[in-house]
Amino acid sequence: RKLDLPKLEGQIGPEKVGTRVNKSGVNLNRDYMRQASTEMRQLQSRVVQVWEPELTIDTHATNGSVHRYAMTYDIPHTVASGRPEPIAFMRSKVMPVVTAALEKTHSLLAGWYGNFVEDERALDARRDADPTSPVSEGWMTYPHNPRFGSNYRGLSNRLDLLLECYSYLTFADRVRTTYATILEALTYVATHPDDVMQVVAASRAPRDQIAVRYKLEAFDELIEIATRTPRTLDGAPSTVKIRYYSNFIGTTVIDRPAAYIVPANVAEHLERHRLRTEPVSGSREVEVATVTGFDTEGGRKILEAAQVGDLQVEWKRATRAVPADARRVRTDNPLGAVAVYLCEPESDDGVIENGLITPPGLGAEFPIWRTD
Repeated sequence: RKLDLPKLEGQIGPEKVGTRVNKSGVNLNRDYMRQASTEMRQLQSRVVQVWEPELTIDTHATNGSVHRYAMTYDIPHTVASGRPEPIAFMRSKVMPVVTAALEKTHSLLAGWYGNFVEDERALDARRDADPTSPVSEGWMTYPHNPRFGSNYRGLSNRLDLLLECYSYLTFADRVRTTYATILEALTYVATHPDDVMQVVAASRAPRDQIAVRYKLEAFDELIEIATRTPRTLDGAPSTVKIRYYSNFIGTTVIDRPAAYIVPANVAEHLERHRLRTEPVSGSREVEVATVTGFDTEGGRKILEAAQVGDLQVEWKRATRAVPADARRVRTDNPLGAVAVYLCEPESDDGVIENGLITPPGLGAEFPIWRTD
C-alpha cells in the first residue's frame, strides 16, 4: 500500500505489491483456525502437515508506530494453551542471540514487536495518529487469537518466529533486513541443533489445562523503545522506557477432556487441522453445556471480525443418544490444544467465531459434548 504515515500504514515502495487478501477477500493471516481459503488449506495439507517443521519463520512488513527498529519480532501468544517450553526457548535463548548478532554483524537494530498504546487507539478508531503526542501508556503487541499464524502454531507445541520488518524502510533495505534476520535465526538453529530438537520433542504432549480466552497485561519489567521525537520519519532519535503489554494471561482455562463428540461438519473441519476423528454411536454419558448468557463485545480492528463471542455456559453430566453422523475427536495428541480451542463453547476463536455452528440461544444446549 502507498505510504500514509498519518494513518500509520503503507510502505516505501515498490509500486506494486502482493496482498494477503485473496480474490475472495479472505485475509490469509486471519484464516488459520477457519481455513476458509484454498490457499490456507493447501499450505496446511501439503506443506506444514507433511514437513512438520521444528521452526517456522513467518515474515511480514509491519504498519504502525514510528520507531527506530529495522526489524521487530514476536513469538506465539497462546502461552497458556500450547506448551510453554518452545515459547520460553524462543524468548530467553534464541532471540537475545539473534538480536545481538543483527547489531554486531549487520548494524541493524531489532526489538520486540509492538505499537505505542496511543497509536493503537488511533488505529482502532480509524483516525490519524498524532506524532507529537506523548507516549507514556505502553508498548503493546497484537492479540492472542489463534486465527493469526504465529498463535496458531503456538498451539502445535513447536518453535515459531514472527518477523515484522519496518515498512517505513525502503524496499531494498527491507529485503536486506529480513534476509539478515532469517540468516541469524537459522545460524542459531544450525549451531544448537540438539537444543532445538530436544525442546520440540519434549513438548509433544498437550498440557492438561488449556486456556481458550485471555486477557492482556503488562510484564513487571519495563521495556526501552528506540523511537523518534516527534514520531515522524525525520524526528530526532529518542528512547522511552514504558510498560510492555505482551503478557497474556488465561482467563478461561479448561481441564482438557479426553475427547469431544462433534457434529459431522465440525469433524470434517477438525480433520483439515490433521486431527483424527472416529465413529461413535449409541447412548453415552457426556458433559453437556447449556447457554446461560451470550453477549457480544467489539473486537479490535486487527482481528478483522465484526464481533467476538462471549458465551457463558453451565456444564452437567447427562446421558445422550449420539446422532448418527457424529464423530469423536481425542485430545491426547500434539494438536490437542487445537481441538480444545475449537470445540470449547467459551472459546474466543472456536466453532462459533469461525462460522461452523450458529450461536445457540439462551437455555439451549451447545452441540459439542465432552466425553471420555
